[in-house]
Amino acid sequence: MMIEVNHLLVQERLSRIRRRNVGRVEFRAGVREIGRLISYQFANSLDKEEFDVETPMGTAKGVKIKDWDDLIVVSVLRAAIPMVEGIMRVFQEAQSGVAGAWRSDEPPFPVEVGYLRLPEVDGKIVIVADPMLATGNTLVAILDRIKELGTPKRLVMFNIISAPEGLEKVLSQHPDVELYTASIDKELTCDGYIVPGLGDAGDIAFGKPCEYTCP
Repeated sequence: MMIEVNHLLVQERLSRIRRRNVGRVEFRAGVREIGRLISYQFANSLDKEEFDVETPMGTAKGVKIKDWDDLIVVSVLRAAIPMVEGIMRVFQEAQSGVAGAWRSDEPPFPVEVGYLRLPEVDGKIVIVADPMLATGNTLVAILDRIKELGTPKRLVMFNIISAPEGLEKVLSQHPDVELYTASIDKELTCDGYIVPGLGDAGDIAFGKPCEYTCP
């Protein structure tokens, strides 16, 4: 299942962070806000129950979200860090996990998941956050690893910008995934970048990493 989040506030924030030469502070703030807004849309799908609320003047009908304690939010390092900050502002009771993956620069862009740290996933709602869904290789590899650890109640992905190729790959290999994205862009370049996209989200947010070779 794929849901494109067309909310006006999401699209306005997305337009801001797409701009050439956007500053890293504004970029991180925009990604954080989009994560928060997508979370609001996703929250409508959570299980709830009604109960009576005793007010000073009588009794009102109230609702309680039943899934608060069953949420796990997984940050795909490093680009998803500000996005997860926004998600966790909504789902404050959620547990958290971290995934570190490295994608080759050469086609077909194979991925190695070098680090994965998660709470127990059986029966949980696992939300994997990654701003860019390009080839889909990284997220497919992470989803594969999550399923090796257990059977989530629901497996959800939050993305900001997605390429058709990545969407097709993820949803064909993991048809049970619920995918939320703010934009489906035109295509991928031969280097695996989304067009028109916005560039490398991790580099914009945190600066281009230095290469380090052990002496």
